[in-house]
Amino acid sequence: MEHNPKLISSEVAALWSAFMQNSMSYWIVQHFANVNEDPESTEIIQTTLTNCNFVVNEVKRIFETENHAVPIGFTQEDVNFKAGRVYSDLFTLRYIKYMAAAGTAAAAAFLEVLARNDVRQFFSKTSKMFMKLYNDTCDLLLKKGAFIRSPTIAPMEKAEYLQSESFLSGIIGRHRPLTAIELGHISKNTETNSIGRTFVAGFSQTAQSPEVRKYMERGTEIAAKHETVFRQILVEDGVPLPSTWDSTISQSTVAPYSDKLMMFQTNSLSVISIAGYGAAIGASLRKDLGGHYTRLVAEILQYANDGVQLMIENRWMEQPPQNVDRDALRNRSV
Repeated sequence: MEHNPKLISSEVAALWSAFMQNSMSYWIVQHFANVNEDPESTEIIQTTLTNCNFVVNEVKRIFETENHAVPIGFTQEDVNFKAGRVYSDLFTLRYIKYMAAAGTAAAAAFLEVLARNDVRQFFSKTSKMFMKLYNDTCDLLLKKGAFIRSPTIAPMEKAEYLQSESFLSGIIGRHRPLTAIELGHISKNTETNSIGRTFVAGFSQTAQSPEVRKYMERGTEIAAKHETVFRQILVEDGVPLPSTWDSTISQSTVAPYSDKLMMFQTNSLSVISIAGYGAAIGASLRKDLGGHYTRLVAEILQYANDGVQLMIENRWMEQPPQNVDRDALRNRSV
């Protein structure tokens, strides 16, 4: 007897999330391609579009086969190809590097909760595709001298065990030096805030809705504040500050994307920041760092929640697949 199991909830969640993220990124990068003036970036941009299109079409195929509703996601109606440049070509590469890393990590994380062979094979292939895209983009950024590196530290002279609990809170009157792991998380979270700040700054001047513009302005302020916190930690530790991310934004006020797409992208950035801060809390042994991350993640959670409410009010928030509401069925009017 042929065994043809139905999709389980975690598989539906993974496929739905992949569809939404890639349908959004596809149209963002399509506009980047439309205004691109850097011949060296052309192949990477086209590969990004191919990857995103593959994910969207494959999820659509699986859902249709299983009689699951295909998500609405994003369409050509969410991009305005008549709009001129808002972001630089260098920002395009940095965005692709960022989304390729996020796509690789998400696909790898999903694998843990997938049962069906075809779904596992799909996400395995997706992970490899985006990992290659990430590496190719890194190579081009390095070639251009535009890859933002994390701080360097002196080589460790010998391996040894900790002998004092002061390692957790610091020596009296000052904190102990940052570990390489803590530095890595600070660098990653600074990078996330930097790209987010650039994105929402462009959104704030092109959004059509006054409410969305105000929300994006608030996001720009939050990202800049968080960057300052992380950079101050490095300054106090005597760590050389990495160069800042490219934040070149044109003066265009013509929106290349719909308010719906901009809100979804901003929410995605918030979710990634929350996950990054959570990972940093678990990996940071200095108590002051845990305090910083806890305070900052609460601010992002509130910002993300306000964004979801704004999306719901404007009917921009697509409902994720959910379990049957048995109470509603029992209490339905006859």
